[in-house]
Amino acid sequence: MHSFVENHLYIVKFAPYIFFVSIAIFLAIGWLYGRYRLRKSESIIVRESLATAIFGLSALVLGFTFSSATDHFDTSINIIRNQAETLTQVYRSSNYLAPADAELVKKSLKTILADRLAIYENLKSIDELNEHLDVLSQQLSELNSQITISIPRAPTNTRELADKVLRSQQERLMSVFHDGILNAKHHPPVIIERFLFVLLSIGALLSGYAMAVQKEEDWFLTVMYLGLIGLALLVIFSLEFPNQLIEHQMFNSDLLRVQKLIR
Repeated sequence: MHSFVENHLYIVKFAPYIFFVSIAIFLAIGWLYGRYRLRKSESIIVRESLATAIFGLSALVLGFTFSSATDHFDTSINIIRNQAETLTQVYRSSNYLAPADAELVKKSLKTILADRLAIYENLKSIDELNEHLDVLSQQLSELNSQITISIPRAPTNTRELADKVLRSQQERLMSVFHDGILNAKHHPPVIIERFLFVLLSIGALLSGYAMAVQKEEDWFLTVMYLGLIGLALLVIFSLEFPNQLIEHQMFNSDLLRVQKLIR
């Protein structure tokens, strides 16, 4: 399954709906099986302690997954903001260089920013993402070389500023962008998502079964439960895969603002 998702990354945007549909199906199966048991026997006992244990485990894994996704989203947002800030700083400080070198550095910065914004557009697989990240890494190395070579050639009156200010900003830009490359490849083990899927499906099965055998069908609460679970899954997957599930302009607003600035 993990290999399939890696080769068909665009499927990630449908993951919350796949989870939701599966939960609804297992809820219906549990309810139907409970109704079947009632026709066979009038006295059926539901072990509340076992059901509670399963529901508690589901809540624990759901909470852990939500916390992990939130941390990943916060990290991604901070990296984007730092990338936007360092790009702006280096772009402005490139004026300390000789005009020809400054123009070359600015052109490289524009290319890096454009490619960074386009990395996740129409992405089909992890291999394709890795190829884009490798290209970005190569561009960063070339920019690093350009600035390093250009600083000694800077005009006399700005060479010290170029050496002290631009060099430190250049190092920070390299660090921030490489953090972004590593973060793009970081996601929780797929076994956690599979475990969550199994637990939520089993929990839905037990819920439907208990409703039927205890004759406590409350479809209003059932719809509310399904709606809240669906919303929770959408939030979790959006936080974990923001580039696939959150609007591009909203998630990359800081970088887009910089792109307008350095045109």
